[in-house]
Amino acid sequence: MNRSHPATDLTTVLDGDHRELDRLCTELELGQGSPENRKDLADHLISALVRHTVAEEPYLDGGGDLAEADGLMRELEGAGPQEPRFERLLGGLIRAVRRHGRDEGPAAVRRIRLGDSAARREELGREVLDARKAAARLPHPGLADRMPQADQLRPGPGFVDRVRAAFVPSAGGTGSPG
Repeated sequence: MNRSHPATDLTTVLDGDHRELDRLCTELELGQGSPENRKDLADHLISALVRHTVAEEPYLDGGGDLAEADGLMRELEGAGPQEPRFERLLGGLIRAVRRHGRDEGPAAVRRIRLGDSAARREELGREVLDARKAAARLPHPGLADRMPQADQLRPGPGFVDRVRAAFVPSAGGTGSPG
């Protein structure tokens, strides 16, 4: 472990996200597997990207690659793997993720490193990791009474919103980054 950037430093968490997103994009670009497997992997990319976006967007200027990716994810969640538009949308999402990982993401990490003390980055990183752990256990507030917990983060229409809701504190929450 690097002493200047412990594993819970927010910049380390975000850099790790960028590496994981890059790995998922590479796996999708290889084009291997059945259409159903590619859809599952695309859904995994969407989940990882939403989780990352919730943690990083307070440090971005708005708009940009993650905003473009959000629109593409919402279109992609309703596209079946056999539909011609699936690969087109997936390609657009991968390009937006790649641009983010090359430009916006590293710039946000630099701003955090310059703007926050090591202690504050550690605190923010712990908050993000704690929120991610809690999100895996907590039901979506709007669905808790209508959908079994095991089905709440299942892909399909509304998937992006359900994943985002799992990582964003509720209106009565603490307001810490997710």
